[in-house]
Amino acid sequence: MESMLKLFSEWEIQLLVLSSFMLQTFLFFTGSLRLRGTNGFLRGAIWVAYLAADLVAVFALGFMSRQRESTTERGTIRETHPLSFLWAPFLLIHLGGQDTITAFAIEDNSLWLRQMYNLTAQVALALYVFWKSTGLRNMQLLLPGIFIFVAGVIKYVERTLALMYGDNKDSDRKENKYTDTALDHEDAIYPRIVCYALDCAPVIRHLFAGRTLYQIEKDIAREDKFDEGQVVKLINVELGIMYYDLYTKAAAHHPRTKT
Repeated sequence: MESMLKLFSEWEIQLLVLSSFMLQTFLFFTGSLRLRGTNGFLRGAIWVAYLAADLVAVFALGFMSRQRESTTERGTIRETHPLSFLWAPFLLIHLGGQDTITAFAIEDNSLWLRQMYNLTAQVALALYVFWKSTGLRNMQLLLPGIFIFVAGVIKYVERTLALMYGDNKDSDRKENKYTDTALDHEDAIYPRIVCYALDCAPVIRHLFAGRTLYQIEKDIAREDKFDEGQVVKLINVELGIMYYDLYTKAAAHHPRTKT
């Protein structure tokens, strides 16, 4: 038992970094399955991974920040793992989340101000760990490490922006980027449906903000050329747009629903 505890102590930080990577990989491949999946076990697993991913990454950064020249029987962490100073930037990328899932529930988007505070604090912590872990023998890898760090900051900012754009409290926009003239020049049905769905998307978001159909009816563009089958496709496209805007980074990349 003592040998097991000693082995765990030596490999603790490596296990934390590996666990963070495995959680992010799981979210990357399963985050988009929520759009069509109804399996309760899968949704529960995604929820647990979504909550645990940030906790593990932050705990790993905190663990690394208090480690100085930690020694083992094989030497210091820096000596046994020459690339250990890159762990902090990679953990920052993990904190930036996956493009396939930024929020698990609509209410998560309303916490974007808290996420902005976390961005400041955790970037500062990652920068401290990165600076502390960089040694003279790693100077040849310092530039790649800086690029990875910058990429992590960008991903974290994208996550914060995605939550901000997904917040429905400010969903009061009435003029849309797309106009009905786009529908008149489309010969194919499906492109017309997509254009119309994009045109109505900012207004449909009012439903998620608590407004009624009667309140938003005057803001919805009129189009009487869709039959029943096409209306079903229109609803599917509209729900897909809402899903990606509310739960992924699509809104941060294409912020069409905000002024």
